[in-house]
Amino acid sequence: MFETLKGRIPKSIDEDEYRKFAVMVALLKQEDGLHIVFEKRAGGLKRQPGEICLPGGARDGNESSEDNAIRETMEELEISREQIHMITQMDTLYTAYDNKVSVYLCELRDYDMTYNADEVAEIFTVPLKFFMETEPAAYVNTVRLLPPDNFPYEQIPGGRNYHWRDGHKKVYFYYYKDWIIWGLTAYVLRGVMRTLKAELPEIECGNLVV
Repeated sequence: MFETLKGRIPKSIDEDEYRKFAVMVALLKQEDGLHIVFEKRAGGLKRQPGEICLPGGARDGNESSEDNAIRETMEELEISREQIHMITQMDTLYTAYDNKVSVYLCELRDYDMTYNADEVAEIFTVPLKFFMETEPAAYVNTVRLLPPDNFPYEQIPGGRNYHWRDGHKKVYFYYYKDWIIWGLTAYVLRGVMRTLKAELPEIECGNLVV
């Protein structure tokens, strides 16, 4: 009866409750080696105006996470699909506020720093080598459960005196010249760099062949 479960790929138990997003760590060859492309979000956006981010955004309908990352990158950087050389999917980030962020690594080709001004205020790049050699500053935030007024305290041991445990989540900051790269973007980058260093021990930051 259970034979069909043997090839099952595990996923998060509450997978269907997460809002789905995808971001692209886009590499660009420069004279001094590979750089990562960043956006400064347009000031008129409702969410996080003026902050630094990677190309990406929310999933549209039933598209795959890879199609999500590619579409958002094309839209925000005003490039064609042919300019995106997909390398691989990196590790996935599940946030404390019910977001699932799929992360992809690609190389951009023939990219001239174009962008969609409705979503992006500015484009800049940072050498991959900087992130490979730099550990971000880390600050620990407390994550606390706050039950609603109608929570059924009478149904749990201790009632309103129940001892809820606090969680702790690190928030990372990278400082490069005048740019501050922090929050989810820094969290993703730190994870990608750790993976590259662990799985590509022969990597030479400025000369990574893609």
